[in-house]
Amino acid sequence: TLPEIDEFTLTPHLFPRGTAPGTFLHELMEEMDFSQEIPLEWLVEKLQGAGFDTKWADMLQAWLAAIVDAPLADDGLCLSALAPQDMLDELQFYLPIGNLLHAEDADRITHRYDPLSAACPPLNFEKVQGILKGFIDLTFLWKGKFYLLDYKSNYLGDDAASYTQSAMAEAMIDHRYDLQYQLYSLALHRYLKQRLPNYQYDVHFGGV
Repeated sequence: TLPEIDEFTLTPHLFPRGTAPGTFLHELMEEMDFSQEIPLEWLVEKLQGAGFDTKWADMLQAWLAAIVDAPLADDGLCLSALAPQDMLDELQFYLPIGNLLHAEDADRITHRYDPLSAACPPLNFEKVQGILKGFIDLTFLWKGKFYLLDYKSNYLGDDAASYTQSAMAEAMIDHRYDLQYQLYSLALHRYLKQRLPNYQYDVHFGGV
């Protein structure tokens, strides 16, 4: 006879959704060592501290291991392959906005240079001026190039088949994540320009 299928098997797709779970997952990524096996005891403590059932510990351990081993490029790049000295968490930046920034001006630039932005609805915000402050979740160096990474835990469907490239692109368009990574890229570009001798964007900037 076939073994009974447990209809309550815990998967990443069943993990609680919303702001608090998203923040919890973000904190796990920020605190864990990508190159080491994730201790189950640590996950149990983190779940308890955040008010989640400890039944999720085993699933989280496997899920996080899959995340850090997931290929990010075809040259062996994955989070678990990064050296600790080549990573920086929560890089803080300030971008001065000297002249009034209009939404239509930002739209025109992003639509011209970014295919994802070209598919986005128009930006809509009040004219802004001053200083924009932000934090980049992870900045890292890989094979001589600098990359930035932002953790997202958006729910797109009940199984892995829902997470296609087109579905992820649609989610990025809906939330205007393109503008986020463009601002992060500008901040990192300016930072490297100040800190890295002979810096050239085309040579040293790897991507997002």
